Amino acid sequence: MTETANAAVATTGTSVMDAAQGTGSPGRAALLRALEELAREQGVSNVGLREVARHAGLSHAAPTHFFGSRDGMIRALAFEGLQLLDDELCVAQERDAQLPGRERLVSDAMEFVAFAQRHPAHFDAIFRTPSAAAGDDSLDRARRAALDGLRALVMEVHAAGDISGDVETVFLQLCTLSHGIASLAVDGLLKGFDKVPEGPNVSAEVVERIIRAQVAQLP
Repeated sequence: MTETANAAVATTGTSVMDAAQGTGSPGRAALLRALEELAREQGVSNVGLREVARHAGLSHAAPTHFFGSRDGMIRALAFEGLQLLDDELCVAQERDAQLPGRERLVSDAMEFVAFAQRHPAHFDAIFRTPSAAAGDDSLDRARRAALDGLRALVMEVHAAGDISGDVETVFLQLCTLSHGIASLAVDGLLKGFDKVPEGPNVSAEVVERIIRAQVAQLP
């Protein structure tokens, strides 16, 4: 079990996906899917409980019944997204384990951006909705745990001599790089630099060009 999953289990007694999807509860799962679909168009912060219930075909009281509050529903979507992020980054790191160190850093950052473009509502809930974590530090712990894979990768690449400098500084540089590009991509602010501007997402070529330029400047 990953640290991200452990952070949720310690608080809820269930796995991240169970907590978020409501295993055995089709109504809860339907509400999360409705929230995700609506948030793709409006942003998580702009979606109301009644709108989610209506979209899911459930009573207006259903979101409060399953999640307690609007923030509780957003928090559940965030936990679901954190598990998705963790799973996808783990798969990518295993796939790229034989690449040179800096190539692995490029690939990890690109995978983070790709996750944000594949799952914009989850990305929004995880990283850009502070109220979801109010009064519940389990989400903050899970957010930090989601970055542990990158920290471990930086330490490994550093130990192999592919990069130098302070490990924590490099780690924070890469966190900032990945999150910043992901936010710009999700908001559609990189499309002007894309050779193929049509479509909902910025092309991987543009993302890779930006990331490679930054990774090349690491010590």
